[in-house]
Order: sequence, then C-alpha cells, then structure tokens
Amino acid sequence: MSKINRRNAGSSYIDSFPVCKKWINECACCHRKGYKPEMPDHIVGELSFAAVQIKKHYSVLSLNEYGLCEVCAKLNNKDK
Repeated sequence: MSKINRRNAGSSYIDSFPVCKKWINECACCHRKGYKPEMPDHIVGELSFAAVQIKKHYSVLSLNEYGLCEVCAKLNNKDK
C-alpha cells in the first residue's frame, strides 16, 4: 500500500470512528499525523481492534509542548 493510500485509509477510518480522534496527534507546523505514544492497546473497549487499526494506518508521533513533531522542532531551533 502506498504512503498516500495509507494516509487516505487512516483518515477514512478516523472519520468513520470519531471517538478515535482523541488518540491522533497532528504537528502544528507540517501537519503530519500519527498516534499518541500513550495510546493504550484497547481504546474503545476490551474487545475493540480500534488501536490495532490506528497503528496499522499511522505511526507513533510525539509532539513537544508547542505541538511540533521532532523534525519541525529541530528545524525551528536551527533558525535561532
């Protein structure tokens, strides 16, 4: 599956199950999306596969206190 199709499938999944949106991070600068590192294995219910589906379509994405991913934070610090 190409990267673009993977993104579209991930967005479609999140749109279908809006309760999962709270586990998605988005960088304030580059708008890359990924799941929160603290996301548990079962986010909707014990028998739910929602976390598995999110991990299938997204990678982990940590944000700093300004809402920036690691790459954008490093680039932002280079400008100073």
